Amino acid sequence: MHPRSRKLPLFDWEPFLLGIVLLAALAASLTVRLAVTGTIVGVIAALVALPAIVQLVRLGLRTGGERNSASRLVRLDGFDLRPVATDGTLMLDETNRRQDSIDLALGWTEHSFTVVLWPSATRWLGRELRTEAYFVGGPRPARAGFLPRGTDASIGEALESLRDAGVLVTVDARIFGDGKLPDPTRPFTRLARPLTVEVGRPVDDALAAIRP
Repeated sequence: MHPRSRKLPLFDWEPFLLGIVLLAALAASLTVRLAVTGTIVGVIAALVALPAIVQLVRLGLRTGGERNSASRLVRLDGFDLRPVATDGTLMLDETNRRQDSIDLALGWTEHSFTVVLWPSATRWLGRELRTEAYFVGGPRPARAGFLPRGTDASIGEALESLRDAGVLVTVDARIFGDGKLPDPTRPFTRLARPLTVEVGRPVDDALAAIRP
């Protein structure tokens, strides 16, 4: 039985915080014309909304600009990239949402591809924590897709511990176009969409053996 999927804490999840602010504003607006009740509700609404607003500002400062966050890997500065042994391959999830990004990576090299694994990532406005793969070798990381949930559940926490210690794991990858690999005899032929990505599955013991 696989471990339960991990979730972003509610107070770090922007839709939840925005919901609190909107509900507080709605409650205050509905009672604004009631003298005593309106004042009481307004004070309560302000007290409820203020922590949410402060947290939203903090999250914005933490993730804005060129900063890495749960929703995106922007830069690799300060990380030690470590290749790791693999025991088989797996296909990434949600590559259908990453077609342009995968196509971009195809222009970086004609032969081999490498992805870096970014743990505790989320989809835009999502709460579920998963491991996202990014192509490296270009001017900035390019999204490839997510590890399957079963694999992520077994190695996600180990990857997160390494990331917190300044280490990101890399594995080899292959890009398929409409289910086919590039034809080496036709180097200038573009792969047809949909593009999918296969990556090596990190060996659990190999992750445990990495020392920051």
